[in-house]
Amino acid sequence: MIPSCHDLEKENSYHMMMLGMCLCLDKDYEIISNREVGKGRDDLILKAKDEKKTSFVLEFKYLKKDKKALEKALDDLSNKAIQQIKDNKYDYGLKGKVIYIGLVHHGKDVNIKWEEK
Repeated sequence: MIPSCHDLEKENSYHMMMLGMCLCLDKDYEIISNREVGKGRDDLILKAKDEKKTSFVLEFKYLKKDKKALEKALDDLSNKAIQQIKDNKYDYGLKGKVIYIGLVHHGKDVNIKWEEK
């Protein structure tokens, strides 16, 4: 079963879908969701159990309003998501290679940015 864009109307619904999809990774990753860390609360962290493997910090954003320049708005918000990861130090305690991922959606439109720490 694949959810419709109508099922994913808010940041939390997208977060829950992604969390469910990541549960199968628990052999190799500690899956951390909504943990108080650094200066805020992360959305989703996939912490590699083997420090030689890459860990991931994901921040989800939902574009609430239709905008004329939707593509630019999605792009701006994904950059803001990555900056939030850095500012709030969501990577606290992660060792080795870490990838920051900012994932923004609005209906069927999605923008993903990533940056290596």
